[in-house]
Amino acid sequence: MLRYLVVLVLILAGLIRSPFLPFELTNVPAHQLFYAALGAAQLMLALYFLWQPKPRIAQVALLLSGSNIILVILSQLIAIPFTNIAVLTLPAILAFMADIIACATLLLITTPHTRLINIFACVVLGGVVWGLAHASESHFPDLAHYTTDQFEVFDQVAMLSATDYAWDLPPGFPVPYVPPDNPMTQAKVELGRYLFYDPRLSGNNTMSCSSCHIQSLAFTDGRIVPIGSTGEAHIRNSQSLTNVAYNATFTWGNPVLTQIEQQVVIPMFGEFPVEMGITGNEDVVLNRLMQDPLYQQLFAAAFPDEANPVTYHNIVQALSSFVRTMISGNSPYDRFVYQGDTTALSESALRGMNLFLSEKFECHHCHGGFNFTLSTRHANTTFPEQPFFNTGLYNIDGAGAYPRGNRGVFEITGNPDDMGHFRPPTLRNIALTAPYMHDGSIATLEEVILFYAAGGRNITNGDYIGDGRANPYKSGFVPGFQITDQEMQDLINFLISLTDEQFITDPKLSNPFESP
Repeated sequence: MLRYLVVLVLILAGLIRSPFLPFELTNVPAHQLFYAALGAAQLMLALYFLWQPKPRIAQVALLLSGSNIILVILSQLIAIPFTNIAVLTLPAILAFMADIIACATLLLITTPHTRLINIFACVVLGGVVWGLAHASESHFPDLAHYTTDQFEVFDQVAMLSATDYAWDLPPGFPVPYVPPDNPMTQAKVELGRYLFYDPRLSGNNTMSCSSCHIQSLAFTDGRIVPIGSTGEAHIRNSQSLTNVAYNATFTWGNPVLTQIEQQVVIPMFGEFPVEMGITGNEDVVLNRLMQDPLYQQLFAAAFPDEANPVTYHNIVQALSSFVRTMISGNSPYDRFVYQGDTTALSESALRGMNLFLSEKFECHHCHGGFNFTLSTRHANTTFPEQPFFNTGLYNIDGAGAYPRGNRGVFEITGNPDDMGHFRPPTLRNIALTAPYMHDGSIATLEEVILFYAAGGRNITNGDYIGDGRANPYKSGFVPGFQITDQEMQDLINFLISLTDEQFITDPKLSNPFESP
């Protein structure tokens, strides 16, 4: 009876891990290879043990399942080889449980005096495999990054059939997530484009959305922090709207803002600080739009079923629809990876890409996937990731504090563990979006790389004295590293290769009031 139970669970674990069944345990290449080999070995041992249940076969099967259990435990307690981000899917959990059952059953089958020896052998073998995997990470950078979003070419025909809107997507890009209550239409996009560039949408008629999101700067403003319509300085840097349609969350540090429609309301009506300044001027702003013949036509076309379509609800829907079309995917990197142009990247940029994907620099752990941020959502996403990281930018009190009022997710949750946690922005068009970090406190790409190389920032004078390198809430992805001058230049050249010149000159995204 125990023999058949062993065979059954080994077959179950082997099939789940094998490439024969469509179970997605991981999208890290190194893990895919490991699971394929482990699954094949378990299937072979199961069949052999069914045919000839010899003690030696049982011992090999025990070592295989037991060492994998130890490997999983070490990965969860310390770090996962080839990546530090665990993806626990139901198939992976089932395979792990099958390993436990197989291991326990095989221990019962073996003789009592060999059980402790076998357990010890499993611990040693699992530890050795885990150690060797960690030691080899830096030698195989191409095996250490996610592949599902980074290099997968999506089935455009199947995905585009899910929407009536004619998305003009770059090769390899998924259809963005669109909430059911605001379906995309060309009329709404066109209305949103006019509203985005119109200063009449602000309370005092002086500021438009484009004031802080300039197309030539990848829809940022080039300032350390933006200035609102009333002259009030903000505390956080204007984020790029590059590929904002793929964001899993919005703003720098708010995990509850998960749709563009929610975020758009904040600059329009927010008072702390004032941005567009509509609050207190609601009727004035609406009347400006209602009295304009052009807007009468645009609103009627965008919302044909409404008798009085000029409403703030519809303004939010139109603006959200327009910014969803700000999709950038024609950089030299994209032409190299998705469009087959082997000459698109220089040798230096190619070296920089390998450095970016390496475990030495850790860049891809926070800026992975096709959009170069883990905070990504699209139409096919089942479980959107919402990562926020503390990078060691501040440590004011020596206990991890960030400047008051600018403490990231902590401002929302009040959880001390969320101190200084901010969303990793996309790195697309990053060469155009200086200054950097959530507060614009780092001026250049080279300074950003040196900041990460140091493992955080040590501020020795001024109001924010403190050693961010020792921040207790700092992410394990910011340990610091050594970098040569050549590696610095290669990495910067790779980041520059993410610049999409077509995106920053696209007439469909430009100011319609200035278009010929």
